[in-house]
Amino acid sequence: MQSDSAALEVPILGINPSSLTAEKSSEISRLLLKALDCIDDDEVSAIDLVKRASILLQPAQKPAEHGRVHVSGGLAAWQVVKLRAFISDRIDSGISLADLAAVAKLSTSYFSVAFKTSFGRSPHAYVMERRIETAKDQILNTDLSLCEIALNCGLADQAHLSRVFKRVTGTTPSAWRRVKAASKVNLGRRRSSVFDQPSAAV
Repeated sequence: MQSDSAALEVPILGINPSSLTAEKSSEISRLLLKALDCIDDDEVSAIDLVKRASILLQPAQKPAEHGRVHVSGGLAAWQVVKLRAFISDRIDSGISLADLAAVAKLSTSYFSVAFKTSFGRSPHAYVMERRIETAKDQILNTDLSLCEIALNCGLADQAHLSRVFKRVTGTTPSAWRRVKAASKVNLGRRRSSVFDQPSAAV
């Protein structure tokens, strides 16, 4: 069975007990006890507490290793870059939490916490936002049907697109398309009226 430290991918072996102050030891105990209290009801919070306790055990100024997260709890720069590229490349397909964790070379449990620390939202929420941004671009710049756009964005059908789109933007894809189309027409008219004005006599 995998240990908690292995699952969190934060090495805690080889620590010299004499290097721990009474204050640090007390804080580690508090975090671990709190994790035990909430693990049944809130696993993500419990994992975060254990991670914070593990961080306190790390030697000061230890350089981050490639493939591990920063001691701040967020993702390393290379992980962020690879994740953004992976999501962009797979936006028309299913993207699971396990897929993303594998890209970052982390366990799924720790990845969820680290991702939210770096991106400010859960992996699922971020992926859905990227799907909707892609949908907006295709709605605005193509004549594709909403059904086609939904499939291009990795969503099941037009109804799925409409639900997610409204949740993210507060309006439906059809309404958003009408508003943007009207804006384009009005902008074109304003530009046309400027160029159609007679030049002043010299």
